[in-house]
Amino acid sequence: MSLVPVRELRNHTADVIERARNGEEVTITSNGVPVATLVPVRAKKRAFITKEEFLALGPGKPDMEPHPHDLWDDTTDDLGPIQ
Repeated sequence: MSLVPVRELRNHTADVIERARNGEEVTITSNGVPVATLVPVRAKKRAFITKEEFLALGPGKPDMEPHPHDLWDDTTDDLGPIQ
């Protein structure tokens, strides 16, 4: 982490932002007092994957337990009418 006075930030904004982009945490000071910290944006975890990416993962592990829904019969028609 480095300290950057407001004046340097104003005069060299692009340079300070580039330092943050490269992973450095930059603390901005005003009259020697820290007032803000500029940090790099971390890549967020994606909320979804494309169909192609999913299919590229391949089949699940063969030793995986089946989901309970997969064990149920397809229908309950054989129960007859409810009395």
